[in-house]
Amino acid sequence: MGARGYGILDLGFAALYAYLGFVVAPSRSPVFQLAVGAVAALLGLAGLALIVRGGAGARRLGIAACAVLLVFTAAVVVLLCMSCAFLFGVYGAIGRGIGLLSLVVAALVVELCGLLPLFQLRFHLRDR
Repeated sequence: MGARGYGILDLGFAALYAYLGFVVAPSRSPVFQLAVGAVAALLGLAGLALIVRGGAGARRLGIAACAVLLVFTAAVVVLLCMSCAFLFGVYGAIGRGIGLLSLVVAALVVELCGLLPLFQLRFHLRDR
């Protein structure tokens, strides 16, 4: 897959992240909403740059977008695991079930948000 293919994926995933973060599962936290908006905007800009230009500047923007998305993914997974531990400790048997559900969501976040930037970084950082 080339730069244009990753650009198309970036645009699609930016739209998906914005839809999931603002429509499907909106947060009451303005910090989380700003983070989702920033990640989606940066990924969208990187996608446009990769499709239109495809040069060194687009490559650097793509690397930056991937790095930000990986940091965001790691933060979300850590927060979900922290909420799982809290639920396990406080709510007893029902907390175990809800906590396990948050671990499943953490695994889905890794799959949905973590795999694309890993493969894209591999593409951008290989020797040319």
